[in-house]
Amino acid sequence: MGMLRAVIVVMVTGALLAPATTGAPALEVSERAIRQGEALAVTVRGAGGDAVVRFAGRTWPLYRTGDVRRTVIGADARTTPGAHTLAVVSGGRVLARRTVTVTKVAFRQRRLRLDPDKEALFSPEMVAEEQRKVSRAMRVLAPEPMWEGVFLTPAVAAPISSPYGVLSVYNGTVRGFHRGTDFAAPEGTPVRAANHGIVRMADALPLSGNAVFVDHGLGVLTGYFHMSALAVKTGQRVRKGDLIGRVGSTGVATGAHLHWGMRVNGIYVDPIPWTQEGAP
Repeated sequence: MGMLRAVIVVMVTGALLAPATTGAPALEVSERAIRQGEALAVTVRGAGGDAVVRFAGRTWPLYRTGDVRRTVIGADARTTPGAHTLAVVSGGRVLARRTVTVTKVAFRQRRLRLDPDKEALFSPEMVAEEQRKVSRAMRVLAPEPMWEGVFLTPAVAAPISSPYGVLSVYNGTVRGFHRGTDFAAPEGTPVRAANHGIVRMADALPLSGNAVFVDHGLGVLTGYFHMSALAVKTGQRVRKGDLIGRVGSTGVATGAHLHWGMRVNGIYVDPIPWTQEGAP
């Protein structure tokens, strides 16, 4: 998450799009610098109901609790390194802003060989089907954080076989960066919920296989892919450590393993720091 944990409170009256004519809201940012794959927390007080955050070319939602609005944003392996403006925007006006620097990470590359039936799952039709299912599952998310403390590693004692961020090349074709962490474990190994939350999806996906998404609040979700069996249902509440499934090799997989992803408002970040330092 970065070395700097101090909260920066910024009161800004200037604007990027148009000047704000009234008092600016208070903007709290948990980090002034993050690496590719890391996340930071944003808290806004005194902004209008339509306020959003803009950062690194994307618009991020703010979740309301009373008169406070919060969110978690991230930089993935594709985010351009350098200084980025984090701005609170409402009605076309920038109400407050802060500069956040994204540091480049030297991600490695991995090359995998897939059987023809597995490679066929990368077809546009299968990719679109998976995206539709995931998008439907994310339509309603909890506005308040439900997690407590650090996140658990979901496959206890299993070694990491492929870390977050590596460039994945399947049968000579680049398929993008690895959006999670793979754990090598035998078929049937228990998979545990990393933290408290609500199951937003427990279903079979073309590429991700038997998959579960757990909503932890503020747009933070953990995903558990390629499982052989599911132990939860959509809408179910889970506690940290609850059984949610078992390791398998369904979907695009070359063998039994668990792919574990950390999704923050649509961006996949590295889940491992959340098991060491907790949420930002």
